[in-house]
Amino acid sequence: MYARTRASADSFVLMRDQIRDWGYALGPVTGLPLTGTQSTAGGYALGPIYYWILWLSRVLVGPWTNNLPHAGAIGISLLQTGADLVLLRALKKKSGSFWLALATVLFGATISHDLAISSTIWNPAVSVAFVKLSIALVLLKGDQRSTWWLVVTTVCAWFSVQAHSAALFFAAPVLGFFVVRDLRANQFAAAWQTTRTVLEVILILELPFIVHAMTPSPSPGPNLVGDSVARTLSNPASLRVGPSLSVLLGTTSHLLLTPYAIGWGPWLFALCVIVAAVRMRRDAALLFTTILPLAVAVGGFAVWQRNYDEYWFLPFVPSAAIIVAWALTSIRPREMSLALLVIVLALQPGRLRHSLTWYRMPEYRALSRGAREIRRQTAEVRRIDTSFPLPGLSSATFLYEVLGGRLSPTAAFDATIDREGHAQFVAVK
Repeated sequence: MYARTRASADSFVLMRDQIRDWGYALGPVTGLPLTGTQSTAGGYALGPIYYWILWLSRVLVGPWTNNLPHAGAIGISLLQTGADLVLLRALKKKSGSFWLALATVLFGATISHDLAISSTIWNPAVSVAFVKLSIALVLLKGDQRSTWWLVVTTVCAWFSVQAHSAALFFAAPVLGFFVVRDLRANQFAAAWQTTRTVLEVILILELPFIVHAMTPSPSPGPNLVGDSVARTLSNPASLRVGPSLSVLLGTTSHLLLTPYAIGWGPWLFALCVIVAAVRMRRDAALLFTTILPLAVAVGGFAVWQRNYDEYWFLPFVPSAAIIVAWALTSIRPREMSLALLVIVLALQPGRLRHSLTWYRMPEYRALSRGAREIRRQTAEVRRIDTSFPLPGLSSATFLYEVLGGRLSPTAAFDATIDREGHAQFVAVK
């Protein structure tokens, strides 16, 4: 938790997307969007769970931060940390080793990219949290037939998809596990009932999106996913299985190893996948939550005809961390589990330092201090400037308005915030 939030109050990224999303969170729950964020691949994410989490963060954490937007980062980090603890319990039960479970969770939870996005408000971090919860639920009681457990697991898996569409390639095999479990036991009626339950839960969760789809609204832009699928169907030779596999191995290994990335990282990760698959071959729960999501992702991303973004692969990091841990502890598990924990702990300083080098806006500290000072002095100003340059998509006035201040053309003062967060007032002539 500390690693994710330690600098959010001083360097929170306050750009256009964060301003928009926190603006929704400041309103009533009935005013939240019915979809997720707009996707870089076209269209919108398939549901509003991201905005629900932000709204809850504002309600629960906001009173401690004057409702400033870094409360959203704290809320998302709390969700992430809670998911880590549930996954720790599940991996301990599955492996029988607390040290292996701890090493695995730390390995996946403290990659610098994940820590960086958890310090701001961005939907992939929410997706990763629900991915961890889904894995944990399958590992804890996936072999037991419980309708309520199935429903909760389906909710978590589908929430990961609503938060970040790439997680569809994770959710499909995870939910398929329950159907395959029943089929392997020759329980065909139970398999049908399981399938029906999963689909009904997804339908209920998609009701907000369906309502949105039935309401006339401006086009979100070109549907690049649809274009890629259509192109692949019309020209099967354009299917990019090789590039997709290469990107998944390269990007996943880079996420896990940064800032200690090595040239042969993808080959090492590929070897870990093979070794882990052999070790897990009789454990369907592990296979369907680790190996199969990566395999499905290769097939899913193969239809994409454009460049890949690294953050698309964040939902697969928890699975990848388990794969690496299980592969490295195949021989002498007890000794290797302790060795792995030592290695992971040794990685922490570099990872923590590197996480502070991206998705940061040092100007946020001055903006938040200045906004508080201006609000203490007056409830309205004509304008707010800064004595230092701001990123083009940021705002000098948003935090002041969050605190209850307002901009008025008839106000008696203009205000300027300096780099130390102090405000100077100039009377309007």
